[in-house]
Amino acid sequence: MKRLRKLFRSRNTEVPSPDMRVIKELMAQIEDAIQKIFHSSGIELLSEPLTNVVEAVWGVTTDESQLTYTQFQVVRTIRLMISKIQDSLETNELIRAKNGVIDYLIKSLVIFQLTFMIERYKSIAADKSKSIDNYNLADIKVAGHA
Repeated sequence: MKRLRKLFRSRNTEVPSPDMRVIKELMAQIEDAIQKIFHSSGIELLSEPLTNVVEAVWGVTTDESQLTYTQFQVVRTIRLMISKIQDSLETNELIRAKNGVIDYLIKSLVIFQLTFMIERYKSIAADKSKSIDNYNLADIKVAGHA
């Protein structure tokens, strides 16, 4: 746990402890939304390609097709959560915590996207029974979003 705290902080962006409380509350909202999505749509998500999750969170498909019902439910939940978080960051008491929150969220996003790409890369290599060296990460990127 101490290692994770060090990863999320740097000398230039260290956040005071009152802001960590705010960050934890906002992260709890995100985690609640993720749990809600998985509990209501987990079976469908497990049977779809991982790229469908990216499309659902962004609310757009990479081709001309429409979002599936599951993807629509995901994007609706995500939009509601984002709206609540944006509203809470506009209150006077949270304005000073905003930079710490943004720093934390961006770092979390980078971690999740990198781990997603790594797992997707491994999955493609396993599916094709080829060496990982034969693939280029750009080949697995979802157009403009991953």
